[in-house]
Amino acid sequence: MRVVVAALAVLALEIASGPDARAIAPDPLPIATPSASPDAPLKEIGRIRVTTPLCKALVGAATRAVAIETENDRLLGIAENTLLTTDLDRNELAKYQGVREITKQYLDLRTSALAGNQSMRDFREQAKAAPTLEQRESLKTFADALDGALRRQRLLADDIGRLVSYLDAHPPLTPAEHEALVFDALRTQNEVRLSRAIFDSRIVGPFAGVPETLSTTARRTGTEIARRAESIASDEDAAAARIEPAFSRC
Repeated sequence: MRVVVAALAVLALEIASGPDARAIAPDPLPIATPSASPDAPLKEIGRIRVTTPLCKALVGAATRAVAIETENDRLLGIAENTLLTTDLDRNELAKYQGVREITKQYLDLRTSALAGNQSMRDFREQAKAAPTLEQRESLKTFADALDGALRRQRLLADDIGRLVSYLDAHPPLTPAEHEALVFDALRTQNEVRLSRAIFDSRIVGPFAGVPETLSTTARRTGTEIARRAESIASDEDAAAARIEPAFSRC
């Protein structure tokens, strides 16, 4: 994501320089690429100059979307850490405080994600005015990649919202209480006497009918955020690679 941010930041700087400054500049302003890292592979963005009101509007909409997308990454990182580390089962107060914090993070992420979707709708609408089919297609390709990352972030926000609903509806369950429920379930299944004389966990499962602890459910969601972050990063890299083709005709 830092690649996208760096490129669009220079675009915004060039816009701010005004048309007169561009007119006397002998060469387009070079876009500096950040150092390579596992999170931001080195990419050649190229040289871009904004010369028309349309391109200025497009860069403005894209810059807003990138800023929101970057903020969503930050919010998802916070949510992931909260979900992986918060003990929601110690007692009712711990559950209340934990769920309140998760709910706040969900609302922040959901609000930001919706704003990002609106920014991309604005971008796509403005891109329709591009003078050539080739430019419109290049802008669409860039928008598809960036929109992909924003969409994945919104879907994760929806998943966190569903988690909040689940946590609200279920009581905390300490590890000892959970183990007692598992023991009771196993004893009941044994008394029913299944078709096999010995309990077979491959048939009914070791925790059949027993809810998992709230903390376990939350950790699963946190792990899912980390897993799906890889797909978000791929979309971000694709968007970075498509900045030059999209804006080179500006």
